[in-house]
Amino acid sequence: MKRIILFSFTLLTAISGFSQAANSNYDVYSRTIDLNQKSLAFGLTEAQFESIKDEAYANPNFLQGNIYQEDQLIKSDVAMRYNAYADEIEIKKNPSDETYGALIKNPDIFVKIIKDIYVFVPYEGSNEKGGYFNVLSDGKTYDLYKKTKAVYKEPRKGQTTYERDTPPSFAKNVTYYLVQNGTFYEVPSSKSKMLKMMDKKKTEIKAYMNENDLDLDKEGDLIKVVSYFDSLL
Repeated sequence: MKRIILFSFTLLTAISGFSQAANSNYDVYSRTIDLNQKSLAFGLTEAQFESIKDEAYANPNFLQGNIYQEDQLIKSDVAMRYNAYADEIEIKKNPSDETYGALIKNPDIFVKIIKDIYVFVPYEGSNEKGGYFNVLSDGKTYDLYKKTKAVYKEPRKGQTTYERDTPPSFAKNVTYYLVQNGTFYEVPSSKSKMLKMMDKKKTEIKAYMNENDLDLDKEGDLIKVVSYFDSLL
């Protein structure tokens, strides 16, 4: 696949051991996640954390996927999931393991979990400031990326006898981006502003949407519109 992230971002020096991409024993784990510390980190009881933990993930289930370095497969059939709160790809060495780790964050590494592709994009040359994006479409001029963030909401006591207590939770925020040569353009929520991003082909786009009864608020339809727009360029 075309790696947009290689154009405009300064890549850090490759971590030692990354030269042997085809080696099936290649270590892609950055650290082991301490499960016992998770509830403590939020100041919750184990029961409270257990009740909300699945909300932190794009999909809470570990699913089989592949890990690639650039375009070379380095590990296949790996149990993985995306943590939208920690912005990490969590992985298990064996599907039956209770413990798991986090995938090392490097722009040369991307994963495919079932059909979902996640790439890591540095920010201003820094891996620490960078994050994962879900690639929804890969075009010749524009790609469509999705960023899912889970934000922790602390429990809150009702201020009056009529106001209920609010339990802790993770709220998800989704942002879409058109990506061209490493430059990210946030897709606005307004339909008119979104069409303005495609101004050079707006007439064709509007006709295409009307003919196919597409709604830009629906992710599947947004992918179709962006793919069609890209095909016109």
